[in-house]
Amino acid sequence: MYRCRICSKEFTEIPPDAVEIAAKRRGALYQFGGEVHDLSRMRLKSADHRWPPIMANPEPPVEQTQVAQPPLPPQMVEEVKEPDEIPRRKT
Repeated sequence: MYRCRICSKEFTEIPPDAVEIAAKRRGALYQFGGEVHDLSRMRLKSADHRWPPIMANPEPPVEQTQVAQPPLPPQMVEEVKEPDEIPRRKT
């Protein structure tokens, strides 16, 4: 199956009266029936082996819970004191 990139027409085969005008990496330029067509081979729609399968009933997402940590005992907690002055760097 071929598709023209100019007019989007689809052809099952290249006609025998087609004249190849130019060939390039992704197709070829042909002239037939009074028209010019840039034909490239179409990919098959049945090429589903390239895509991962679609899951019909995916598993629901598992809710993750965080483990709460008990508060620290008061003797382990230090009060942070702010300094009266911030020491300056020597330059």
